[in-house]
Amino acid sequence: MKNNHFIQKESKIDPDNDKLLIFRLFGNFAHFNQPISNRFRNTYSIIPKTQLLGLIGSIAGLTGYKNNKLIPEYYQLIGSMRLFIKFCNTTEKKFTVKYNSFNSFLSNRVDAGPPNVIMQEQVLFDPDYEIGLLLNQNEGLHKKIIDNIKSNRSFFPIYLGKNEFFANIKFISLDSFSINSLKEINCQSILPFDELAGESTINLKLEMIPVDFNDKFKFIYKLMAMPISESKLIIKNPEKFIKSKGKTYYVI
Repeated sequence: MKNNHFIQKESKIDPDNDKLLIFRLFGNFAHFNQPISNRFRNTYSIIPKTQLLGLIGSIAGLTGYKNNKLIPEYYQLIGSMRLFIKFCNTTEKKFTVKYNSFNSFLSNRVDAGPPNVIMQEQVLFDPDYEIGLLLNQNEGLHKKIIDNIKSNRSFFPIYLGKNEFFANIKFISLDSFSINSLKEINCQSILPFDELAGESTINLKLEMIPVDFNDKFKFIYKLMAMPISESKLIIKNPEKFIKSKGKTYYVI
């Protein structure tokens, strides 16, 4: 494996060789940690691409993060995968839980044990997403991902952010797609805010979420717009969107 100075090349949208695999990703609870505070743990409203790639790696049997000197296997092999993320539940449901955490980092006394710290954590209730992957059926790893998702199975257990929040997958379709050519669209998936030609945020939720890693494997953030109901959008770069079965998606 290479060290952590690693740049993932972005793959091209290739409708001639790739297919669009769509599956449902859902569970009872989820927590996608925002690294803001140690004692109050917020969650992103939707699964970030960075965590979704790890989940897809688990489906395929690829190993994950081991230490800060090695790039995880899943990111080396599928880090450039193009995909879309779409809400199925447009009504956001969050609640906060409190629990005790013994945290030795908060104690400076060598003669005392770690303090009992009250933690607060946001949890998403009933998370439900539609995920689309651009995959080449002639590539061995891509075929394994297709076969496992079509069978609703995973090589490793999959979670929605935390080990106790088990995830489920359900195959929906494997179809062809085309590159969008229209500037006025009805986008189904999340998209970068800077792709919008107008300033209207009607029926859109905005959130800064990680979309990739830099050459030191640190998060790259982008302000994303999340459609919560159907609405017409004017976009700057139509070719960054795809169309399938009359629906339009932005591929990250």
